[in-house]
Amino acid sequence: MMPALKGARAIARRRVEPPGGLDYFPTPPWATRAFLRHGLGMRGRNRMTVHEPACGEGHMAAVLEETFGAVVATDVFPYGYGGCRDFLDEMFETPIAAGWIITNPPFNKALEFTRLSLERARQGVAMLVRPTFLHGKGRFAGLYRDTPPTQIAYYVERVPMHRGRWEPDGDTLTDYCWLIWRKDDGGALARPRAPLWIPPSRKAMTRKDDAERFGAPRPVPACPLLEVA
Repeated sequence: MMPALKGARAIARRRVEPPGGLDYFPTPPWATRAFLRHGLGMRGRNRMTVHEPACGEGHMAAVLEETFGAVVATDVFPYGYGGCRDFLDEMFETPIAAGWIITNPPFNKALEFTRLSLERARQGVAMLVRPTFLHGKGRFAGLYRDTPPTQIAYYVERVPMHRGRWEPDGDTLTDYCWLIWRKDDGGALARPRAPLWIPPSRKAMTRKDDAERFGAPRPVPACPLLEVA
């Protein structure tokens, strides 16, 4: 049985300010659509389940709903979308069951998010990160040496992300890419493949109602609790 989410639909009208240390940078909706199509090769809807464990105000999770059959959205902070749950809290004895875990993790917790996602996801994991996340002896020893990603998907164009908000007309000098881990039917990681490039997509995959759905923030009540059966 899927977890029950209360009040998870509203986005633009629900918001409280997060602490600065949560490293919250909303993902532009078009960037998620481009990744699903060109990075994962998904077109149309499917019956798979996906967990977005750093959902924020729903900029990515709501777009995942356009493709996945079931989306579970959670976050450690009450942004007003999804359910309240600390993905890294080992106190939770019942992990959320999902085929895929797809998220834009907080940069300072990205390694922990990735390792735990690889344990829990049945079909695959996808993490949106800066290319600098590919560097470092610690990440190599703790992740890439034994569990290298199946594929890396680079954006050809820049993906503007701003702390605490989405700006439809924003710009950036920062690059981003996706790290993808696919699993076979037995749960084993697939062998690495050649990297791929996500073609220019911002204009084509921005929808007319995106600004209204994800735009001007308004006050929000307390975050709904996540119920896991």
